Amino acid sequence: MKTFKQVLTLILLVSVYSNSFAQDAELLASLPKGKKQYLKSEPNVLATINWLENTPLNQDAEKHKQQFSLLTGWVMNSPTVDLTLDENVVTFTKENKELLSFFMAGYTKYALENNHSKDEVKGSIAGVRSVIKVYKKGNGIKKDESVEKLVKLEAKGELEKWVQDQLAKK
Repeated sequence: MKTFKQVLTLILLVSVYSNSFAQDAELLASLPKGKKQYLKSEPNVLATINWLENTPLNQDAEKHKQQFSLLTGWVMNSPTVDLTLDENVVTFTKENKELLSFFMAGYTKYALENNHSKDEVKGSIAGVRSVIKVYKKGNGIKKDESVEKLVKLEAKGELEKWVQDQLAKK
């Protein structure tokens, strides 16, 4: 069932966003084919993540959707990045579903910047920090108590322990 959903999502992503955008050559323009192209596209993935984290959600909505879709397709099919979405960690998606994409972005960025790390704890911490970064900027994000809790944990230096505790609940 999971594979079917992934294939269906990938087909949708490729069909909707297969065209490239010349004005953003450094951002992901299409999904790569094969491991070599995935490795070669990693700088584009990092540029996309940085763009998504730093561009308000209420600015250039169509481009946000396009980049989120390409990033999701890239992550789902990457031969080098293994992303773990633990339901005990990603508790912050009820009010702002788009925050899940930022979690994936932060986790992916960590993996790429750390030699394709498969460290679930550090990847999850990076994902949550990406969520916090975007949440604090506002710009189209609704107030959410679950994210406010994460912001407070980060401010107290307790976020890492919280993530470890959540992952230990498996």
